[in-house]
Amino acid sequence: MLVKEIAEKNCELRHMRGEDLQELTWEELQKLEKSVEGSLRRIVEEKGEKGIKEINALKTKEEQLVEENRRLKQRVMDLSAGQRRLLEQDKSSDSLVTNISSMISSADPRQDYDSSCAFLKLGLPFPD
Repeated sequence: MLVKEIAEKNCELRHMRGEDLQELTWEELQKLEKSVEGSLRRIVEEKGEKGIKEINALKTKEEQLVEENRRLKQRVMDLSAGQRRLLEQDKSSDSLVTNISSMISSADPRQDYDSSCAFLKLGLPFPD
C-alpha cells in the first residue's frame, strides 16, 4: 500500500515538472494546468510581497544613509570652520610678529638703548 502511494506521488511530481505528460488524458492535463497556474499565481504573489518588503527596507536604509551623510557633511563644515579660525588666528599672530620685527628694524640705530631702563621679569618674585 505504501509503495503504491509513493509511486503515485512520484508520478504526480513528474507531471508537475512537466514530465511524462503523454500518459495523461485531456481532463487530467486541464486539472494539472489549473493546479500549476494556481501554484504559479501564489509564487508570483509571494515574490511580489518579498520584493516590496526588500524595497521598503532599502528605502529605510537610504533614509538612514542620507541622514548620516548630512550629519557628516555638517561635521566637516564645522571642522573646516574651526580650522579656518585657527589659520586666521595664526595669520594674525604672524602679522603681529612681522609688525614688531619691522618696528624694531626701522628704529633709529643711533638711539641709545643703554639709556632706557626696561626689565622683563618672568616667574615668581624673589623675596627681598
